[in-house]
Amino acid sequence: MAEVPASIESFCAHLDAALRREYGTPSFPPVGDYVFAAVGPRHFMRYVPVASFTRGGDTIAFIVTTTDPAERVYKRSARYDIVYFSEDVADDDQHIIYARDRSMIDAFCAWLVAWDPRDAAENP
Repeated sequence: MAEVPASIESFCAHLDAALRREYGTPSFPPVGDYVFAAVGPRHFMRYVPVASFTRGGDTIAFIVTTTDPAERVYKRSARYDIVYFSEDVADDDQHIIYARDRSMIDAFCAWLVAWDPRDAAENP
């Protein structure tokens, strides 16, 4: 497997620091029992930043990539595309994630869109 690009490592560190600083504050109020876990690079055909949250045995994770109009995504901001998934849901059942985790999905997307312009000068 290829080495993680430095730009992905840097963005993961920046996003991780922002979520550690802001999750559970007025800019990103806590959602239910979700706990922020971490942001790190994951390999899905290429390395991408993934932000992960947990709630009991459930997981919800968000792939955050640079906007690409050719890609199908859940949410697109001026700078980023967001796709969600769960490690604890079988691939064939991923459709249930939205019903189960909608509040967290909506909250993360709203936070990222608001965070985007504030930190745009610092992000790759």
